Amino acid sequence: MTGQDSHSARNRTWTARLEYYFTGIESAFAIFGLALMLALSLVEIVLRNFLHYSIPGADVLIRHLVLWVSFLGAVMAVRERHIKVEIIAAWLPEIWHRRLERPIFLFSALVCGVIGWAAARFWYQEWLNAPAGEQWIALLSIVIPMGFVLLTLHFAMRFVIGPRARARTP
Repeated sequence: MTGQDSHSARNRTWTARLEYYFTGIESAFAIFGLALMLALSLVEIVLRNFLHYSIPGADVLIRHLVLWVSFLGAVMAVRERHIKVEIIAAWLPEIWHRRLERPIFLFSALVCGVIGWAAARFWYQEWLNAPAGEQWIALLSIVIPMGFVLLTLHFAMRFVIGPRARARTP
C-alpha cells in the first residue's frame, strides 16, 4: 500500500478535504483551458494559412486563455510548494523555517487578498465602462481578481491546515 492510498480523502480533516477538492477543480479547469488554447491556436493557424480566414475574436480569447492558464498554474505551483515565499527564512537558521511557515502563509494570504481586492475594483470599473459589444472581453478579464482570490484561499488554507510534511529521506 502506498502512502497516498493510506491518506484517502475520507481520512482527512474537513479543511484538507476542501483543499483536495479545490485542487481537483482547479486542475480540471487548467487542463481544459490549456487544451482549448492549443486547439484554438491550431485551428487559427490552419484557417489563416490555408483558407485566409480567421475566427472573429479568437486572438483575444487565446490571449485571455493564456492568462487563465498562467494564473491557474501559479495556484498549482503554490499548492505543490514549487513557489515558496520565504525571503526572511532564507537568512535564518533551519530551526526557524518550520516555525515561520504559518506566519509566511498568513502574510502571503493578506498580500494576495489586498491585490485581489484592488484587482476586483479595477475589473468592476472596466466592466461598467465596457462598450456593449465588448463586455464579453471584460468578462474574460475577471481572471486577474479570481487568480488572486484563489491564491489567497490556498495561502489561507495552508495557514489553517499547516505546512505539508516534508519528504523523508531514508
